[in-house]
Amino acid sequence: MPRRKKLPETSDIIGLGNPDKLTVQKSNPLQSLAKTDLTLPELKLLDVYLARIDSHDPEKRTVIIEKGELERVLCVTRILKDDLNKRLRNLFQIVEIEDATKPDGFKIISLFEEAEAVPDGNGLWKITLTCTPSAREYIFNIEDLGYLRYRLKNVIELKSRYSYVLFLYLENNRFRKSWEIKLDDLKELLKCKATRYNQFKFFNAEILKKCHNELNEKTDCHFDYEPVKQGRTIVVIRFTVKTLKQLASEDVVNLPEVPIVIKDCPLWESALSDWKLSAEKLDELSALLDAIPAYKLPEAPTAKQAQYKYIALKVAEIKRRNQEKKINNRFAYLRKLMQKDMETKAEKETAQQLAVARGTQAFRNFTERTNNNYIEKILEQYKQH
Repeated sequence: MPRRKKLPETSDIIGLGNPDKLTVQKSNPLQSLAKTDLTLPELKLLDVYLARIDSHDPEKRTVIIEKGELERVLCVTRILKDDLNKRLRNLFQIVEIEDATKPDGFKIISLFEEAEAVPDGNGLWKITLTCTPSAREYIFNIEDLGYLRYRLKNVIELKSRYSYVLFLYLENNRFRKSWEIKLDDLKELLKCKATRYNQFKFFNAEILKKCHNELNEKTDCHFDYEPVKQGRTIVVIRFTVKTLKQLASEDVVNLPEVPIVIKDCPLWESALSDWKLSAEKLDELSALLDAIPAYKLPEAPTAKQAQYKYIALKVAEIKRRNQEKKINNRFAYLRKLMQKDMETKAEKETAQQLAVARGTQAFRNFTERTNNNYIEKILEQYKQH
């Protein structure tokens, strides 16, 4: 029987997969494209490409976006031919890259060398994108250049280019938690050149507040900002990015008040009312909750309220983590978190037992020594007094 011929390996990356799991790795030089005239849809299209390629395999630089995938990722039902043509053409423009490794010069490149768009009978597009060899330096093996990682889902739902640029800025500075930027520098970053923005009230109302609302609503980047005055003039904006733990704690603080007894069920079960768990699963959680050490429970007037706040905190944490990476089984995840708290209790008790055991053994070792002359030494001290 003749051997089956081995199919040739394709160098193309076909399909986007699950958009919720796609992560963009964008080199620092490519982030400078936000300062160019590329529009928000064009920046998003570039992000879709970056999210799909393997940044460590430069040979696979062609991505095929299957029919309907781009529409689904961009949350639109249809993309008009003329609009898509314009967006793709703009990506083929020559752009200047800010490259920190070449501080005394500059580099001008074209990002893509080929694009093909074919519609089906329903107007859904199949798109093929191939980057240029000169762009590979900024797309593949970018560890030495520095890069930013973020979920594609965080940017594809944004409607404002200002929000997109501010998102990149905040994520790049997240490690600082709280910092300040000069107002003029912020306006330059966001390309707010209109004279009306010389008055802070317009810049605040039309740019900052809208960005704040959109990013807090649609992304994992939750932040606050505060104008800082010098005399009577606002000269600085102070940004504070919230951590995942802070967000989860705020969710618990903002939970609605619940009655002590709800349909003869334990109070803590009300924190899980939206999960629709079976009686068996609730019984299992109840047993785990009873085994949680007291020091792991939040402060509350009563033990029942402490258990409720504990479960509510875990629910909020799971909700936040689900935004970072989809959690398919919330019950199993909650059980794992609770078991981890129980293990902490067991480890602490074991450590205490070992400490007692070591102390007891040390005392025995001392008292069982044959030549310690302990009694004689004590009596000798009394004689001296």
